[in-house]
Amino acid sequence: MGKIPAISQRFTSAIQATDQAQRISELQAEVEKLRSSQSPVLEKQIEALRSQLQEQSGEKDIEVSKIQANPHQPRQTITNESIQTIARSLEKDGQITPLIVIPQDDNYLLLDGQRRWEAAKILGWQTLRSVIAIMPDDLHRKALLTFIHHEDLNPLDKAEAISKEVADVTSMSTEEILTVLATVLRRLERQKQTSQLTSLITVSTEEQKLGLKSLGVNEAEEKLLLVLLGLALNPTSVKANLMPMLSLPNDLKQSIREKGLKGAHALALSVLSAKALGISEKIASKERIKATEQVLSQELNVAKTRELVSQIKAKYIKSDHSSSKQIMAIQRSVEKLSKENISNIDSQHLTDLRTLFQQKLAEIESILEITNG
Repeated sequence: MGKIPAISQRFTSAIQATDQAQRISELQAEVEKLRSSQSPVLEKQIEALRSQLQEQSGEKDIEVSKIQANPHQPRQTITNESIQTIARSLEKDGQITPLIVIPQDDNYLLLDGQRRWEAAKILGWQTLRSVIAIMPDDLHRKALLTFIHHEDLNPLDKAEAISKEVADVTSMSTEEILTVLATVLRRLERQKQTSQLTSLITVSTEEQKLGLKSLGVNEAEEKLLLVLLGLALNPTSVKANLMPMLSLPNDLKQSIREKGLKGAHALALSVLSAKALGISEKIASKERIKATEQVLSQELNVAKTRELVSQIKAKYIKSDHSSSKQIMAIQRSVEKLSKENISNIDSQHLTDLRTLFQQKLAEIESILEITNG
């Protein structure tokens, strides 16, 4: 890894408000870069940053209740375990470093220190020491650019952050984003032009616009693709690896956020849907949750997870396949009971047949009620 520039160098001179907003955003990116690389100079860099901010805005005690989480924070997954660890540290040693916050009306937006803030709430603290920064322009985009290419950002958080950015720029709904992206990529694939699209990632915005025009994309497709290309993302990779995260069932999303389930494992488990298994969503959800717990407790890799999914599918699909032959045979037999044939049967046998059919219909209704639960 190359030499990491000192964060404090960005604040060695007086800064105009408009320049400071840009520098705070760049600063946040550098802080997160240091954190992701676990650099040994991290604490020194952060301390230098805080010292510079203290010189500019001072340090003050801010009420915990007036601090608000950054809604544009791409990293939505923070485990309870990590917060509890911070809480124990705060309780034992007190607050060593201040938060970085941005004034917003009568409250403050949290720019750095979310786990400390969450931990302080657990401890019942009333105030936290903080230093003040100025609101950056395009906060969501700046935060997204900070996190988007980090390997440790889980794919669900990344997909939701990208979707929000696209929605903000294009005014599309999530469903529209998924549809437009799938449609344009399917067409370009048929025309063998996906490599031309991928080549636009590294060129200027103007070159990207010209390139998309040559590919014959429509206005909506162009807006969407320009957002992805502007974030240095490969649209094909986004569609294949990130967009499916948005369609995951809630139980799998929860497992990603709270239990550390990996994205690839979640996609494998998502095959256990009500439609695929031919069962109710309630039963399918129970099967997924049970399988997810097994994957996590046994630390199964993706291949083993897919084997588990296949075993569960076979339990439902195999029995359905064998029983379908029996049902088809029964249907053919019933269909042979034409009105003309029935009229030749004596009344007692017809009564017995009606009783039998009524019993079987009652059994079918009972089973359907259980299945559809």
